[in-house]
This record gives sequence, C-alpha cells and structure tokens, in this order.
Amino acid sequence: MTRDADSRDELPDWAGAKEFYQKYDPKEIIEVTPERLSPEQLREVRLSTAKEMEILHRVSHHPYIITLIDSYESNTFIFLVFDLMKRGELFDYLTEKVTLSEKETRFIMRSLLEAVSYLHNNNIVHRDLKPENILMDDCLNIKLSDFGFSCVLNPPDKLRELCGTPGYLAPEILKCSMDETHSGYGREVDLWACGVIMFTLLAGSPPFWHRRQMLMLRMIMDGRFQFTSPEWDDRSATSKDLISRLLEVCPAKRLTAEQALQHAFFQSHQREQGITVRPRQRFRVAALAALACVRILIRWRQARPVTSLLLAHDPYGVKGVRKLIDACAFRIYGHWVKKGERQNRAALFQNQPKALLLTFGEDDEREGEL
Repeated sequence: MTRDADSRDELPDWAGAKEFYQKYDPKEIIEVTPERLSPEQLREVRLSTAKEMEILHRVSHHPYIITLIDSYESNTFIFLVFDLMKRGELFDYLTEKVTLSEKETRFIMRSLLEAVSYLHNNNIVHRDLKPENILMDDCLNIKLSDFGFSCVLNPPDKLRELCGTPGYLAPEILKCSMDETHSGYGREVDLWACGVIMFTLLAGSPPFWHRRQMLMLRMIMDGRFQFTSPEWDDRSATSKDLISRLLEVCPAKRLTAEQALQHAFFQSHQREQGITVRPRQRFRVAALAALACVRILIRWRQARPVTSLLLAHDPYGVKGVRKLIDACAFRIYGHWVKKGERQNRAALFQNQPKALLLTFGEDDEREGEL
C-alpha cells in the first residue's frame, strides 16, 4: 500500500481528493480550511501534523506501534493513512467486557510496555497514553497510536507543557503547571499512565476519579487510590504490586518500562526453555496444589448459595451478577463518557451505596480547604 514520494507532494484539491478516495475509505480527516481556522491556527495544525508524521516515521516499524502507511496533503485537507485495526479502540473493547482477566491484561500490558520502552530508548515521550489511543486487531493484538502530543526529549532536558487527558496525568505534570519553580517532568509520565491503564483494565474503572475535578486532581497529586472490594478480591498480589510501583508519586522511584517488564507479574508466566525441574520442586508444587484444593473446598462450603432472596437484597455482591449489571450499564450509558475532554469510565460508577455517598459529602465540605 506504500506509494511513491511524489504522491505525498501537495496536490490540487480535486485531484488529491479523487486519488485518495479511489484507494481509501476515510474515517477521520484533518481539515485546514481558512474559513474554519485562523492563519496562526493553520500554521500550528500543519506544524504539529508534520511533527507527528516525523515521529511516526521514526518508530512505526515497531510491532506494537501504529504504522503510517501513506499521506496526502492539499490546500484544504491532510490525509494520513494508518494500519487498519478492525477491532477498534481498547476503550470500546473494555466497555464491552467491563473488566479483563489477568491473562488478557498481561498480554496487553506487556505489548504496551514494550512499545513505551522502544519510544523511551529513542528519546520520545508519548504524553497521551490511554485506552482510546490503543488500537486492536481481530486477534486482539495492540498498536499504540495518536502521537499528537509526542515529542523528542533528550536527557537531561525536561518538559513543562500541560497536555494530556486529565485522568491519566502524572502528579509531576500537575505540580509543574501550578509551580513556576518546578523543575519540569520527563519520560516517567508515560509509566504513570501505564499504571492507570492497567488498573482500569482489571477494575473496570480508573484509580483516580471524583465528580469534583479539584478533588480528583488532589487524589492524583497525593497518589491516593485503593484496591477496593469486591473488584480486587480475586486479583493477584503481583498485579497490585506492579500497579503500585507504576503509580508512584515520586518519578525517580517509579518503575521504568524495562523494570516493569521484569516484574513478577510478567515473569511468573513466561515459559523458560531448557530448565529441569528437580524432584524436590515437584514435591513442593504437588503440596501447594493439594493445599489449594483444600482451601477451595473450604471456601465452597462457606460460600453463600445464590438464592432469589440474596439477589433481591445484594445482587452486586455476586461477582457474576455484578459483571452482568456493569456490562448492561456500559452498553446503555457508555456513550455518555466516551467523548469530550472530561470523559471518564468512572462516571458510570458515581451512584454508589448510601454510605459512600456520605463519604463523598464529607469530602465536598472540605473542598474549600484546598
């Protein structure tokens, strides 16, 4: 599908459009008409698009980064042609599934962290990692996309611009925007966003959210999040540990992409070749398996039977029913939180039991102390 360099030269509007539409079925087009944009805005759009294309040409050969296949430019439009990812956004897949298993999360996060590691090794910071910018094919392989906020950052240089999506902003970005003496931020912001994404995949909602944005920003800057019940009751300790190390407020203590890939969450499920299992290890595995069976039997006997009375009194306490309820809610109301600058999956979780509403009310009364 790659075209000659001549096809990327500026074409007359009608000729460029005709050639483009003969080959492709467009989804989104960047419009640069003088009627819609001022001269300064036109220059800014062209410069930012050129910068994004330059970065994409440098990194798009990576298996987990979207490929810029072709481009056309006319006086009124800029056409960018990327890989066809038929499954769409990870955001939509998560809305459909509500939460992902640790196996699916491990597969997605390993690919994402490998892409981030490659970017950082090439001194590129993405700055807008989120499920909407992660695309999937029919086999659920992912590719990282949307490099509009990306930039080249050579150490020890720092950045100061406030950009990105609110729920995924690292604490140092917010502190930098509020303090002129702040030293700035670096590539570590991408790892914070990876932590937010991983939390969201496993829990169904993000770690930092409040209907009052000022309180949400305070939660981010303090690194205040919880592995609450029942969403996290059956999640592994290694998954929680990795998230906690990615959502580390201090950038210097936060894991790098390479360190995250070496975490036990990934290592414990890698097949090692050429390793002989000794008899002592086999006995230990058998003993642990027997112990697990005993614990399963005990928990099964202690489990509450799912009766009509239980479903009427506490349907959200049953995991299968809880997931069904959430799935129905996302299918009906998901479009409310999909678009706009303040979109957030957690908006669908704001109607909580009365005890939690009282807690929110107490926080609201203290908001004036910020």
